[in-house]
Amino acid sequence: MSQTSPLISAAISLDSRYRTMSDETGGATPRGLRGSVRIRNRAVAEREASRLARPDVPSRTGALGHASRKKSSVSSTPFGILPLNRSVAAELGGDAEEQWCGPFSVARQMIAAREEAREKREAEQKEREEKSSDVYQHPLDEIVEEVEEEKKRKANPSMKWKGKVRETGEKSNFYMKRRRRFARQQQGLDLSRNQRIPSLFNLCVGFLVDHFEFVEGLGAGIGADVRRLICESLVSKGKMNGAAFDTIAEPGIEALEIIDCAAVTQDQLSSALGLLIESGLQALILNHAGRAFGSKAVNSIVSASSNQLFALSIGGAYLLKDKDASSLLEATSSTLSSIEFKACHLIGTSFCMSISKNFAPSRGTGCLLELSLEDVPLTKESLLTMGSASDALQNLKSLSLRHIEGIDDDVVSNLLDSTRNLEAIDLSNNSLLTDGTLSAVRKCNKNGTLRAMQLSGLRNISSAGLEALFTLHIPGLPSAPKLRKLDLSSCSKDAVNDAVFELAVLASSVKAVGNATCAEEVQSKRVSGGWSSLGGLIDVNLSGSCVTDKSMETLASMCSGSLRELDVSFCAFVSNKGLGFLVSELGNQLAKLHIWGNAQISDEFLDGHGRVDDGGLEIIGAWMKRSGKCSVR
Repeated sequence: MSQTSPLISAAISLDSRYRTMSDETGGATPRGLRGSVRIRNRAVAEREASRLARPDVPSRTGALGHASRKKSSVSSTPFGILPLNRSVAAELGGDAEEQWCGPFSVARQMIAAREEAREKREAEQKEREEKSSDVYQHPLDEIVEEVEEEKKRKANPSMKWKGKVRETGEKSNFYMKRRRRFARQQQGLDLSRNQRIPSLFNLCVGFLVDHFEFVEGLGAGIGADVRRLICESLVSKGKMNGAAFDTIAEPGIEALEIIDCAAVTQDQLSSALGLLIESGLQALILNHAGRAFGSKAVNSIVSASSNQLFALSIGGAYLLKDKDASSLLEATSSTLSSIEFKACHLIGTSFCMSISKNFAPSRGTGCLLELSLEDVPLTKESLLTMGSASDALQNLKSLSLRHIEGIDDDVVSNLLDSTRNLEAIDLSNNSLLTDGTLSAVRKCNKNGTLRAMQLSGLRNISSAGLEALFTLHIPGLPSAPKLRKLDLSSCSKDAVNDAVFELAVLASSVKAVGNATCAEEVQSKRVSGGWSSLGGLIDVNLSGSCVTDKSMETLASMCSGSLRELDVSFCAFVSNKGLGFLVSELGNQLAKLHIWGNAQISDEFLDGHGRVDDGGLEIIGAWMKRSGKCSVR
C-alpha cells in the first residue's frame, strides 16, 4: 500500500470535521453550504494537494538542478543536490528526469550539450586519423603534390605574394591601427601633391572667401576655374547668397558655373543672364537650379540679340516646362554643341522633337557633340523621335542616358544606329536594358572609336552577352571596343566574372583588333609582356561583381602601365594576395583603390603592400575618415 502524502491526509481530516459538524447541525455546514458545493470543494482540495505533494521517501537517483552527475561538468549548485520526483513514466519502469525552468537550468543544459559535442568531434577526428593511417601512401605522392602546387603558383602568381611585416614596437587595437594608417596616408598624399604647406593661391582664395562680403567685383580676367573654386568655397561655408551671385556673375565672363542656386531668385538670375548673353557668355552650368531657372530665365536667353552659347547644363530645374526647354534649344541651336539636363521633370516630347528638328544637318545649324539626360521622365515614343528618323545625332561623340523611364533595347538600337563616331556611352541604371543593348553597342562601333562605356546597374544583362561584346573577332561584326574607362558595377552578380573581364582587358590592350589579328598573335604578345605600349584600361569599376584574384592578375599583366583607378568594392572573392600582387606589379600611376564592403581585406594588405610609405596610393573604404569633429569608418 502506497504511502499517503501529509497534505492529502490533512485534506481528508478537514473533510471529516466538516461532515461531523454537518451531522450534528442536521445536515448543514456552519455557513450553510449545500452538498454539491461541499463535494466540489473536496475535489479542489484533493487536486491542489496532489499537485503540491512530494514523496516522503527520496528517489534512488540524485540530480544537480536538472541533470544527473554523469552528464554535467558542474560539481555544485546554489541549492545543493536535489532529489528527483518520479513521473508517471518512472513509475512504469522508465528513468525520466525532472526538468527545471529558469536560466540556470538552461545554462546547465548548454554545458552538457557542449561536452557531448566535444566528445563527438574528438571521436570523429580520431576515426579519420585511424582511417588515414591505414591508407597506403606511395613514396612519390609528396613529390606529385609539390609539382601540382607549383603548377598552381605558376597559373596564379598572386599566391606567392606576402605582405611586409611592420613592427611598430607598441601594442594597439584596430582603432589605433586605422588611425595611424589614415594619418600615414594623409601625410603621403600631402607629400605627393606638395601640399604640406598651403600654396599662395590657396591662401589667397581662402582669404577672399572669408571676406567676400567686401568684394565689389572679380574682374573679367578671372577665369572659369578660379570662379568655380570660389563658388565651391562659398557654398561649403554657407556664404552663397544673392550678393555673392551678383559678384561672380558679372558681365564679360565666358563661363558661368553655379553649383547651388538656392539663394538666387528668378528675377536676379533672369536679369543676370540677359547681360551675360549679350556680353558673350559661352557656357552656362547651373547645378541645383531649383526655382531660379524657369520661364523668365529662358525668355532672357531667347530675347538676346546675339548668342554665343555652346554648352548648356541645367540640373534640378523643377519649374522648367517642356515648351520653354524646346524654345531654349531652338534659340541656341546655331552655336550649341553640348546639352545636359538632369532631374528636370517637366520636359518631354517637345524637348526631344526640338533636338531632332533643330540639330539636323539639313538646317545648316550647330553640330551636336554631347547629349546627357539623367532622371528625366521621357517616354519611348519621345526618345524614338531623336533616333534614325533624323540625322541630329550623327556627329555625336558622347551619349549619356541615365535612369530614363522609357528607354529599352529598341530605343538604344535606334539611337546608336544614327551615330557614326561615338566615343563615350553611359546607359547606367536603366532596368529594361538586356543583352540586345550590348549587341547594339558593338554594332555601332564601326570605326573603333568607342573609349568609355558605363553600364552600371543593368541587372538584366548576362555573361554571354558581355562575352559577345568583348570577344576579339566575330565574323560579321565590328571589332570589340578598345576601352579606356569601363564601369560594370552593380550588374547581375554572375554576369561579370573572370572570363568576361579578361576578354574586356584583352580587347582594350590590343593595338589594332580586326581580321588581321589572330589568336596566336594575341597570345604571343601576352606572353612576351608587350601590353603596356599598346594601351589598356585606365579607370575600372567592378563593384558588386564576382571577380576573383584571377582578374587582379589579368590587370597586372595587361594594364601595368595604364591603370590609374580601380573599384572592387563589395567583391567578396578578391583577397589580400590578389590586391597585394596587383599593387606590387603596377606602376606608380595607380592613384586610387576603392575597397568598400570587403571585410576579407585585412592588415596583411593594408599595412603590407609595397606602396605604404610613398603615399601616392589612396585606398578608399578601409579606415576612418574625419568628418567635422567625429571620426567615421
